[in-house]
Amino acid sequence: MKIKILLSAVVILCIATVANAQSTLKIGHVNIQELVQKHPMLDSLQSIIEQESKDMQEIYEEMIAEHEAAIEKFEAESDGYSDFVKQTRQNEILEQSQKIQTYNQTAQQQLQNRNMELIQPLYKQINQEISNIAGAQNFTYVLDVSAGNVAYISPESEDLTPLVLKAIKGE
Repeated sequence: MKIKILLSAVVILCIATVANAQSTLKIGHVNIQELVQKHPMLDSLQSIIEQESKDMQEIYEEMIAEHEAAIEKFEAESDGYSDFVKQTRQNEILEQSQKIQTYNQTAQQQLQNRNMELIQPLYKQINQEISNIAGAQNFTYVLDVSAGNVAYISPESEDLTPLVLKAIKGE
């Protein structure tokens, strides 16, 4: 008889513990992409990238103009060249073309790297503010809905995006 009472008490205690654990589970969600797009520093970062892109584009256009001029000169004067000189000039034009392609690829990669370098502090700040708010309000989980991987959002899930946006804007 004592074993039945003890076993019943253990079962009731387990059920109470599980019920208590489920009631303290607090889930929230944010839209990190929205927070990045509305971040006060984004405009200045984009202007930096745009200026660097413009500078690289100007160099690229100069290289293209020089290449086209070299081709025109070669076509105009190639009849007077010996086979050796003609081959040498063709190789120079080919090397110049390859140099332009390499520059363009490197410039694009540099712009991507620069963009990541500039935007990384924004993500760090946003994640820090999410952690601060979630910790202060005892959230168990905070999901990022901008990735599109969340299949369902409960009406009980709180949207922390406005609170984080307010925090990163310093309001």
